[in-house]
Amino acid sequence: MLVSGRDMMFIGGIPAVISFNASSRMFRGVFIGLNAEVDFLACSPMDLQPQGEAALSIFLKTCRQQNRSPLLARQAGKKGYLLEDIYAELEEPARQKGIDLYQLVRVQTQEFQETENRKKGSAVFLNF
Repeated sequence: MLVSGRDMMFIGGIPAVISFNASSRMFRGVFIGLNAEVDFLACSPMDLQPQGEAALSIFLKTCRQQNRSPLLARQAGKKGYLLEDIYAELEEPARQKGIDLYQLVRVQTQEFQETENRKKGSAVFLNF
């Protein structure tokens, strides 16, 4: 899975591919590495983070209620999750931009879990 050459953002440590639809003038984010398609729409780049946080929160709550993992497993016969492979692909491009990807994921995951301590602007936009 090649994810380079796309606009991305990280919310809660989960990468989302961002696109813009010129006819509707809407931004769309789609989280990758999850066991279902989780997407969100926004009228402006400023609205992407809160919309993404809301979509991710609902999805994670649903997974907890259904007692299932939110992460997409690797193909049959391979242990682990696809998200691990995505992180591995993004590690070097992030490093080249001066970002420690795993530190970013740790901080965002912790902030996302502690909703009352969440900082505005904690989402990170990247272009690979």
